Amino acid sequence: MAEAQKRLAREYETTYLIKPETPDEQVEEIKERLRAVVSREGGKVIRFTNQGKRKTAFPVAKQPRALFIHCLYVGKPGLVAEFERNLKMLDVVTKFESIRVAIDVDQDARQVEADVVAAPVVEEERPRAEFGERGDRGERGEGSFDSGADDRGED
Repeated sequence: MAEAQKRLAREYETTYLIKPETPDEQVEEIKERLRAVVSREGGKVIRFTNQGKRKTAFPVAKQPRALFIHCLYVGKPGLVAEFERNLKMLDVVTKFESIRVAIDVDQDARQVEADVVAAPVVEEERPRAEFGERGDRGERGEGSFDSGADDRGED
C-alpha cells in the first residue's frame, strides 16, 4: 500500500542557449519563470546549472558564442511540452534540447539542490602557423606531380 502512495514521475534535463549579450538579471528572470512553469505543472526543479558563455560548434542565431544553461527537473510527461513552449516564447533563447533521464522516479524523494554556476571556460588563442612564400617550400624533385615518371605501367 505504501508503494501506491509514491508519486512516480519522470526525470528530464533541458539545455538551452541564450544570446551572449543577455544581462544577468534577465537570465535570472528566465530561470524563475521556468521554475514557476514546472511548479504549476506539478513538477519539481532539481537544479539549474549556468555553464557560462562558450563558443558553439556553429553559429546559432548568427552568434558564434552563447550562454549555456542546464536544467534538471522531475515531472509528468506533459511538463516538457509546456517547458519548451515557454522557451520558444523567449526571444533571447536561441536553441534548446530536452532529454528524458529516468522513468519512475519518486518525486518526493528527489531533493532540490542549489543552483550551480560553473567556472568559465578559458579559451586559448592559438597562434596561426605562418606560411612563407612558395619558394620557401623547396624545389620540386623526383616523385612530384610534374615529373615525367608515369606510374600507370604504360610505355
